[in-house]
Amino acid sequence: MQRKLWQKIGMMLGLTLVLLVPIGMIENLVSERASRQQQVVNDIASSSAGPQQLFGPLLVVPYSEHWTEVIETRQDGVPTREVVERVDNRVLYFLPEHLNINGELSTETKQRGLFKVRTYVLNVSVKGDVNLPGGYGNPKPLHNGQISVGVPYTSVVLSDMRGVLEAPGVELDGKHYAFEQGAELPMDAVNGMHASLNTLSVESGPLNMPFAFTLKLRGIESLDFIPAGKQTRVELSSAWQHPSFYGRFLPDPQSQQIGQEGFHALWTVDSLASNVAESLNKCRAISCYDSFGIKLMEPINIYSLSDRATKYGFLFVCLTFAAIFLFEILKSLAIHPAQYALVGLALAMFFLLLLSLSEHLDFVMAYLIATTACVTLIGIYLSAVLHSAKRGLAAGALLAGLFASLYGLLESEDNALMLGSLLLFVLLSLAMLTTRRLDWYGISQSTGKNTVDSQTSL
Repeated sequence: MQRKLWQKIGMMLGLTLVLLVPIGMIENLVSERASRQQQVVNDIASSSAGPQQLFGPLLVVPYSEHWTEVIETRQDGVPTREVVERVDNRVLYFLPEHLNINGELSTETKQRGLFKVRTYVLNVSVKGDVNLPGGYGNPKPLHNGQISVGVPYTSVVLSDMRGVLEAPGVELDGKHYAFEQGAELPMDAVNGMHASLNTLSVESGPLNMPFAFTLKLRGIESLDFIPAGKQTRVELSSAWQHPSFYGRFLPDPQSQQIGQEGFHALWTVDSLASNVAESLNKCRAISCYDSFGIKLMEPINIYSLSDRATKYGFLFVCLTFAAIFLFEILKSLAIHPAQYALVGLALAMFFLLLLSLSEHLDFVMAYLIATTACVTLIGIYLSAVLHSAKRGLAAGALLAGLFASLYGLLESEDNALMLGSLLLFVLLSLAMLTTRRLDWYGISQSTGKNTVDSQTSL
């Protein structure tokens, strides 16, 4: 009769593996809905403004070198000489000595169907100063030609110019200059704006020119800064309570504040710590430059939480089947595989209910409703299967405890491994202590007899 016991255990394991199919389908559905959410983000960004990146201002001085080359050739044995005029256009970059960026971030929510996207409006004030060396740094000719300096301009890089709501211009060395479209930098796929400045004579001595301008920008989800100054200071504040700081530099811990009233963060970056200065003449892609910023994280991402919950589906089925099996062997019951399968399907339905309800309700409320529905259904069903309302209530209470533990795991992402390990240890200890005096050989005979009696009664 011991063989009957192992057949029953094998049947339970097989059912558990079969139930991985609907749980996997639900997990794929979660991924599909998350992809749809990201597609909505991309759609709104394509019709409004995407994530913003601010780089600048830079003082740019274009110059050109003119020289002549004599090219000697022979035609029909006759030597000829041709004088060719050559021009090489280059630019000089001057980073701000001090760059102070002070911004206030206000958040908005755009919704398309069930999906929500976090957007923001940034009011930013940029101040600083730039040193212009005498003779624009006296650019040296590379071909022993003549140097001519063009019209200098200040350039500001923005990743999406559609988000510019206000850009009144820049004050530089006491003069006002209007911004024009285009960053005018020899970089790939760079958007932005520039302001043409008054030309200074090459003989002008060293100058320290203060500058200031304001911007009002709209963006979506993330805001990025490239530290353009030799000493860069960025200060941001907002009523948003869930910022995520990222990038090559994090805010100063002493000044960082996150609470119910929002967040305040301060970054200070020295040019020696970033690669901006060395990348200006080497890299044409803006992605090469060190940057930092924030992301406006949702406090509860229903799709990531639902995905994490479904990953525990296999464990839930195993633990529930193990609990029912213990009731079966301890109370000498005969439970049909179809009854195990129905309980397993009810567990799988929990994850589908959680996903569908969380798109319309707060995640906590959706979790509570889905848990109550599944625990109630399984408890009522097991009351009949286990031939006792008390046993069904006990099974429902055990299942409610499992769901409560799962919610704790979802909320404590950093401690999920530790809490999950402790939960499994407690459950294993409970099973071992409960069955420590059990005569498994006697149970196997009883299981075989109950199976025969059940088949006879049918």
